[in-house]
Amino acid sequence: MNLNKLIFGNPLKTENINSERFSKTKALAVFFSDVLSSVSYATDEILLALGAMFACSFSIPIAGAIVGLIIIVSVSYWQTMEAYPNGGGAFTVVHENLGEFFGLITASALLIDYTLTVAVSLSVGARAIISAFPSFAENSVSFCLISLLIITLSNLRGTKESSRVLTAPTYCFIALAFLMIVCGAFKAAPYNPFPEDIPQDASNLVIIVVLLRAFAYGCSVLTGIESIASGVATFRKPQYKNAQVTLVVMSCILSFLFIGLTFVAHKYNLEFSGDETVVSQMAHCLFGSGFAYYLIQLATVCVLLVAANSAFSGFPRLASVLAQKKYVPTSFANLGDRLAYSNGIVMLALASMALILTFEADSFSLITLYSIGVFTSFTLSQAGMVKHWIRKRGNNWHIKVVLNAFGSLATLITLLVIIQSNLLNGAWIIVVLIPVFFFIFIGINRRYKVTNVELDLKKGGLCRLLKPIKETKPKVVVPVSRMHKGTLAALRFAASLSDDVVAVIVNVDHKEVDKLKLAWRSMNFQIPLMILSSSYRSIVNPFLDFLAEQDERDPEKGKAIVIMPSFVPGKFWQNILHNQTAAIFKTALLYRKQKSEQTRVIVEIPYQMRI
Repeated sequence: MNLNKLIFGNPLKTENINSERFSKTKALAVFFSDVLSSVSYATDEILLALGAMFACSFSIPIAGAIVGLIIIVSVSYWQTMEAYPNGGGAFTVVHENLGEFFGLITASALLIDYTLTVAVSLSVGARAIISAFPSFAENSVSFCLISLLIITLSNLRGTKESSRVLTAPTYCFIALAFLMIVCGAFKAAPYNPFPEDIPQDASNLVIIVVLLRAFAYGCSVLTGIESIASGVATFRKPQYKNAQVTLVVMSCILSFLFIGLTFVAHKYNLEFSGDETVVSQMAHCLFGSGFAYYLIQLATVCVLLVAANSAFSGFPRLASVLAQKKYVPTSFANLGDRLAYSNGIVMLALASMALILTFEADSFSLITLYSIGVFTSFTLSQAGMVKHWIRKRGNNWHIKVVLNAFGSLATLITLLVIIQSNLLNGAWIIVVLIPVFFFIFIGINRRYKVTNVELDLKKGGLCRLLKPIKETKPKVVVPVSRMHKGTLAALRFAASLSDDVVAVIVNVDHKEVDKLKLAWRSMNFQIPLMILSSSYRSIVNPFLDFLAEQDERDPEKGKAIVIMPSFVPGKFWQNILHNQTAAIFKTALLYRKQKSEQTRVIVEIPYQMRI
């Protein structure tokens, strides 16, 4: 069996492209996995920022403020679904309403966010395993890379997001999290209903800074909440109404799980630990170290892996949209043999692998980079909706403008808090990368525009471009290095084109030149052999200078045609052993600046080897 088919499967016909429509139950499992995974580490982030000094006093209020933000963002995206019933991804909304500049800023933020989703989810998954098996710590990077490889290969095979596969870990984690919250609420534990006194030596400024940082860290729980707005088209009819209902249910479950787990952590006086996640600590306190504990850890790892997989749907699709608009190479818009955007999948895998290796699967360092891209897209998307309602108007448009404007303002303030809190902890990387990506997109788009203008048939007039070709025999130059079957095939073809043919060799090896001269005389060739000297052992410059002389000779014949002999090895890898001189010549000819607008014709004559 062909190795390519064994790994990636047989090619699929275009008509086999997946058109599955999700019910609300299945859609909740598909779109909730990314958001749900953040529940497993958001409380950790709050406790990390607050520290033991402030955790008992402020963890619940911070979680409550974040739940309020969840409600604001959900209401804003409710509006987006109504306005874009076929799917209103942040890039589409912003690009259509706020223009290219803000659209590309949003695209940059989203691509970074998808990449971080993979790296963070896998790193937190490794940490969940370490919580149950501490000796696994030295294998965390390997676990992330192996998981990344499996997910990548699965997506390259064109494996669609099967609702059955996604439903199991998603609903299993929801059920177990509910169980922990209920057991934690009713099970007796040392609990003080009143917050402990704040240390007297803590100034107001210190408290404010700590609270803002905890809020910024905890906002990672909102990552992925916009996914339903991007996937409205995958719902059953009525699409946007079903999507709105699913968004409400998702937001309610998310809010309950987040505030509930934070409450249990507060009740049991749990603190951040670098060795064990808060979810693992809760499970230990509530169920000991038995079967239930390991089931909770397994469900946590599975939902994190599913969350990492979800980015392999969003990133390639966004890259394909950008490719269609000529902001990234157009190859990203191509569907592979298995009806998957293979180039986008590979690019996401490589970028995620680089992050995992750079940060050594340290989830805490990665999460500090996470929320900036998310809240950038939140803010601009809702601002775009404000412009949309003002332009389209319609029923109750004033209320819709107020709701989206409030959502945009709230997420903007949150974004500024996140940047301020995390800037010195690595967030500056994202602040720098977003404009870098923006200028890359602009540069690629400008290059495509220049290319289109250059290739446009209207440039210079069709009459000039379609003028009859004169029936003159062209000048032909055949570069050779030694006599072989490929050389003979090239010379035979050159002679069939014209009687004005010259073979050329650059003299950098006297022995090879002497052998060629001897073979030329013995075979009694009618085609002249020109031997070019090279004082500095360069094979390219003397040949290009000779070509320039040929171009000036008999200008009515146009530029000299170059016919290059080569041979094709029996195995692909053997190309590294052969044809290097031909490749050098061809590169020099293709990329040398030309004085004339006339195109140089380069013909390669391959000789197929049997072994």
